[in-house]
Amino acid sequence: MSFFTGGPRERPLFPVPEQELYAFNGRHWTDPPREYIVPAVLPWAQPLGRSERTVVALRAIEVWPQAVTLRVTVFSRDSLVDDPAEGLIDHRRKPDYNGLLIGVLFADGSRASSETISVPSASEPDAPVLRAQPVGGTRFAVDHEIFLWPLPSAGPLKLVVQWTDRDIPETRTTLDGGAIRAAAKDAAEIWPGLGKRQVNGLPVRRVGKQVALTPDWGTPVDRAEAPRPVPEKESSS
Repeated sequence: MSFFTGGPRERPLFPVPEQELYAFNGRHWTDPPREYIVPAVLPWAQPLGRSERTVVALRAIEVWPQAVTLRVTVFSRDSLVDDPAEGLIDHRRKPDYNGLLIGVLFADGSRASSETISVPSASEPDAPVLRAQPVGGTRFAVDHEIFLWPLPSAGPLKLVVQWTDRDIPETRTTLDGGAIRAAAKDAAEIWPGLGKRQVNGLPVRRVGKQVALTPDWGTPVDRAEAPRPVPEKESSS
């Protein structure tokens, strides 16, 4: 008797990759809309936590219409990883409480952190979402993207970093949430007026309200110049 039974079977049908960009707003709490939005960039580079041989640093903040991406690099005088693509924090991995941890505390007391394995939800979550992933670098400087949804409200936004194995105690860095939120209107839509994909029983993807970054990206809009905040730092052991 044959171990493998039956003859050739019909192959399952997989979704065909789209060859054309359609209007899309997707689940704005899972990923930045990088295919059709140029984010506003706040160059607030500064250390978030440090020890004798290691520095966790914020390099810039990308502000999207409804979310934020924190560009974070870990620098070290000794090798951090064999493969930078593996990174030091990843929302798909169970956290190591002796390893690098990062979190945010909103002005209203809500919070999110790399303690939680972030799984995309079908409906909009009630709590903030933090999704961290490595994006390359070297063995001595490992880059990460920290995606944060939603935009912070006016008031202090605290970034919290801890790394017990590297002698970095819990360190809090306070940023101006209102200034970050104000920058969202400077994000720019690249392809305004994209057509909708034929639904065929699938959710319709839509284009949100157009915004403008500069006259080169479309019709300019009036916008007030947001004041640049002076970050405050506090540390607790």
